[in-house]
Amino acid sequence: MNDIRNGHYTLGKAYLDAAQYAEAIPHFESALRLDPDFIDAYHGLALAYFGQHQLQAAQNAARDALKIDENYKPALSLLQALVMPDLNPDAPDSPRVENPVSEAPLVPRENQPPSVVDTQPDVESEVVVEMDTDKELERGLVFLNNKQYPQAEAAFKKVIKDNPHDASVHYNLAQTYLETDALNNAQSEVDIVLRLSPHYQPAHQLQTTITFVRNRDKRQHRQKKIIRYLLPLIMLAIAGFIAFRMGVFNSLLPEKIPPKLSIDAILEDTHNKNGYIDAGEVVRLKLTLTNSGSTAKNLKVRILPKSIVGLRYQAPDRTLTIRKNEFETVRIPITADNQARTKKVPIKIEVFDQNQIPPLATTDFQLNIKSKQGDWHE
Repeated sequence: MNDIRNGHYTLGKAYLDAAQYAEAIPHFESALRLDPDFIDAYHGLALAYFGQHQLQAAQNAARDALKIDENYKPALSLLQALVMPDLNPDAPDSPRVENPVSEAPLVPRENQPPSVVDTQPDVESEVVVEMDTDKELERGLVFLNNKQYPQAEAAFKKVIKDNPHDASVHYNLAQTYLETDALNNAQSEVDIVLRLSPHYQPAHQLQTTITFVRNRDKRQHRQKKIIRYLLPLIMLAIAGFIAFRMGVFNSLLPEKIPPKLSIDAILEDTHNKNGYIDAGEVVRLKLTLTNSGSTAKNLKVRILPKSIVGLRYQAPDRTLTIRKNEFETVRIPITADNQARTKKVPIKIEVFDQNQIPPLATTDFQLNIKSKQGDWHE
């Protein structure tokens, strides 16, 4: 019975990933009929309903998941996104704003091309469109962080349609494509970013990651081809593995290759894109951890010093496992106080396992903090 349940769930997930929401729904429902406590199936059903724009049904499925586990983060995040004003204007927690111009005037987005009109512009309608675009971008980022990639792609494309010259949105869309292994699409978006902003460092880092993934996929393709034509050798390898587990080769095997980690760090500044942490600004320190040795388990990231006057940040608590020739991306939000002073602060980034000493990888990085007055204090 569990095999049938899992089969329906797997088919539903495949249809969901292919954005075939109508086909995904009956498979998730069949899995739930066989196991009413299958929490992942409720989440998949909620995403499928959301893709069909059946917002109330999506909310109901998310709430059913929370009845099983009230701390189930995917359902909590989806439910929070569903009740945002631009997603569901009839939600009770989302009151309408009659005059958004008078209460919250907006500053025009950077790099947005000016519009030319023959008559006096309607300022209020322009501000409302800008507000909707900002909310669509916020929604896309929520979907991306929750690994809801089809929804994130749709949201970013809407923002790009309204403002095709915003390099940061093209960058977020490229990250979405990379997470779904749509490497050609990711490369196309990176090319657009670099045409719009040739010195945008996060895009250059993403270009390096795309190249790494392409080479990895080529290696995996060659390996699959070899396996397909060398089935007898695979059977022999299985027999050798059994002998290895029995300790037959213990005295013959060479010493295990240790993990070999490297750290690439870059500051993601999608707002000002000036390479500084401006006072009152929130940026992200993006770390790409690459392993060219054996599998490294129970890894943690540490930043020294642990605190800096004027900045708030915290290394993630979660542990990482990075296999050979794989990589892991970690993003650490950094918030600068409004009264932060201009200065340059060197930091050390370390990756260590449960033994902690010595670190498996270290790198130095410099945080450039800029006050609102812009004066430098070395």
